[in-house]
Amino acid sequence: MQLGPKTARNRFWQTPHAAGFGTERPSHMAGYRGMKAEGGWGVVFTEATSIAPEVDKSPAPLARLWDEGDIRNSRYVVDRIHEHGSLAGIELEYHSSIGFSTEGRGLNARGVIPVAGESGLPVGYAATCAALELEDIEEIQDLHVKAALRARDAGFDLITFHCGHAASILAHFLIPYYNTRTDAYGGSFENRARFARETLTKARAALGDSAAVGLRFGVDTLDEPLGIGERGMRAHGEAPKFIAYMDDLVDYWDLVIGGFDWGLDAQSSRTAKENHEAPFVAHLKKHSKKPVVNVGRFNSPDTMVDVIRSGQCDFIGAARAGISDPFLPEKIRTGRIEDIRECIGCNFCVSRDVAHAHQICTQNATIGEEFRRGWHPERFTQASNHDNDVLVVGAGPAGMECAMVLGKRGMRNVHLIEATGQLGGCLNWVTKIPGREEWRRLIEYREFQLSKLNNVTTIFNTRLDADEVLDYGAGLVVVATGSRYSRAGLSPYDRRPMDFLSALGERLLTPEDVLEAGKPVGERVVIIDTDGYFVGPGLAEYLAKDGHAVTVVTPAEALGHYTKFTMEYRRLMLDLETLDVDIRTGSTVTGATSNGLQVLSHGKTSDQAVDSVILVGQREAQSGLYRELKGRSAQWAENGIEAVYRIGDCVRPNFIADAVFSGHRLAREIDSPSPAQPLPFVRERRLIDATEDDFVVGGRATSPLY
Repeated sequence: MQLGPKTARNRFWQTPHAAGFGTERPSHMAGYRGMKAEGGWGVVFTEATSIAPEVDKSPAPLARLWDEGDIRNSRYVVDRIHEHGSLAGIELEYHSSIGFSTEGRGLNARGVIPVAGESGLPVGYAATCAALELEDIEEIQDLHVKAALRARDAGFDLITFHCGHAASILAHFLIPYYNTRTDAYGGSFENRARFARETLTKARAALGDSAAVGLRFGVDTLDEPLGIGERGMRAHGEAPKFIAYMDDLVDYWDLVIGGFDWGLDAQSSRTAKENHEAPFVAHLKKHSKKPVVNVGRFNSPDTMVDVIRSGQCDFIGAARAGISDPFLPEKIRTGRIEDIRECIGCNFCVSRDVAHAHQICTQNATIGEEFRRGWHPERFTQASNHDNDVLVVGAGPAGMECAMVLGKRGMRNVHLIEATGQLGGCLNWVTKIPGREEWRRLIEYREFQLSKLNNVTTIFNTRLDADEVLDYGAGLVVVATGSRYSRAGLSPYDRRPMDFLSALGERLLTPEDVLEAGKPVGERVVIIDTDGYFVGPGLAEYLAKDGHAVTVVTPAEALGHYTKFTMEYRRLMLDLETLDVDIRTGSTVTGATSNGLQVLSHGKTSDQAVDSVILVGQREAQSGLYRELKGRSAQWAENGIEAVYRIGDCVRPNFIADAVFSGHRLAREIDSPSPAQPLPFVRERRLIDATEDDFVVGGRATSPLY
């Protein structure tokens, strides 16, 4: 597919997205992006890249393109992408509406603060943006041109100007909500589009045919709940007009949705199915003569083919699908559809971006570890102790992952023992929560991989005690017995247990009681949530949909606070309000009797009649088997056991992503000198008076940059 002066080898387009490495850690970035190119993505972008200090997104570790040093670091990433025949792309952004925490303290070359300054509007956090003078406008346009030339010098093939998610200054000039100017840059559509047109005209003149130029355009800000109305961008309003107006200046379009809440673009599987953006983008390609990229939680090759054949777009754009499986295109090309590690749409990767941390994936434990640990998602070396038999006890997320990787590393025999009749552990009840059904892909992928490994045997409906483990005959034992929610009522807010059990008896339940064992809950249900993630609000939704009267009590300022990081919070709260769930934040249960609960909320205590109470709080590691085996270590040798390890939640209850990583890490390092202790990873950093020895860890040399 032709993109101006460049040719993409296929229709797979890894869209710009943050990975948490930025330009400061180029070896990490090169490993991360290079793996996508190796996996078959014909176009591989880096991420939103700051073009000037005054709009830097500190402390977010995003890319920068300010000077020659940034060019060199970016070139190193580009070279890794080019090694595998892919085009390298960059998204240039002069971010708007940031009045705080910038590297350059918000000052431009003339010493003023032009952040989002089209109109001198308030931007929050006690800040107001400066109204841009004409000199500022020209300066910012020139900054875009200079950044484009730096991108060309770094070797990027595709240069995207960000005009999406109501974030960049190009978008803010265009959207009436932000632009209230009355001069030649405000008012009419042509005036509001003037800044973008002038900027791209200058950039194209400077670049010539050295690179393809495109726009990432937010076609609909989806802001009706905020009462903004027609002051936003509309897919069936001005969006087609803008595409037609700018089409002669671009070589491609990258169309997205969402604005004031960009989580509407990066929706989780709880609220969005595949190709959920079609109602907003499907009609827009006819307004352009240039190739069009779409996103929309694409996973299925069938869906991808359908959207291409329908004329909706020319390229399959994706970020999360390529995080979950960097080799998705290659697996489609070679007919290994069943081997695709499909994204579950949990948005844990998104939460890491929001938290300013490096990339992590629930499905793919290797993501972000390409450089610092040398992990490859599809390659596994034979373990030096492969002539061992391994017993893995527990087939939850950690146990499944560990057994799969041990099998791929060629261990002689791996027995995965599960007390129930199915793989998945907690995932089997978690996936009953509304909107979490796609999380079953965690099970399905591993189930298929395990079925292909002749050296792995899965044994169901078998519960082993310590005597049986000692007598099993395995040289290595891995305990992966997980965790369960506690009835003790221990809260992280005061770390004091509440004695609910003596007052409530069998009416005191845990999430497993409800979703796994199917225990009745009665009509009136109170959920006490100190967990802070999706289980508490998910249970409330599950029970309210079943006709129960549900009250949720949490000491936190927000219910399911972590869902703010996964960009699910606003929609989740709206759904619970629609279901008439009574949400009491900043509230504490101070006592329980046979008649109900006493709830302290905002200084007032009230009685709450209940039929049942569900505690969603502390989880307890089910580590009894491991501790008994450790206590009998003197018997290991006589039973042929070399070592006993534990992984996942039975070490420390945590996110599912951490359980998967724990199992993967142990299996990757099962032949290290001390597998229980993670091998050191390579740190990429600037050191004073550094030598080569500073950048060698575990016998592995790091980037040639050092």
